[in-house]
Amino acid sequence: MGGGRFDEGFAKPEKALEQLREASPEQWAESYRPEMLRYCWFWPAEGGSEKDFQIQLRPARSAPELGPEHAKKVTSYASGLQAYASSSFSRIYFSCRLKAPARETVVETVVWGPAGVPETDPVRRARLVTLANAAARQVSGELGCSDTGLVEGVPPVKARS
Repeated sequence: MGGGRFDEGFAKPEKALEQLREASPEQWAESYRPEMLRYCWFWPAEGGSEKDFQIQLRPARSAPELGPEHAKKVTSYASGLQAYASSSFSRIYFSCRLKAPARETVVETVVWGPAGVPETDPVRRARLVTLANAAARQVSGELGCSDTGLVEGVPPVKARS
């Protein structure tokens, strides 16, 4: 993201966590997808959304399969149920077994990085998926999840099948 000063703005971490705690995917209509909520959002103090950074969360029914066309454009990683990244975003799905209320849910964690980076930048992909994994681990800890499948540190790249 470069040097310089950043401001935090319009993030709703408590609302995002509450939405995850209250989610009941088994009661959702087939077409329902909860709104993504910002867990964290930073942007340059001098303005310019092209350098902002966001972490968003939402409950999900499951981790969707990565289609063949999408799989060509992202790098897959081994963490949680599914993890992948491009040079502009990363996404991790993990299961969260809650104690109270006792049930299991899937959490989708998305990190959006600053724009303007070449799509084929493997370093940026690794950084974004590492940030998404760290955010997912933080959220799982705050929710009291068990059996998440999230790795510690940098998620390893999955071999293409």
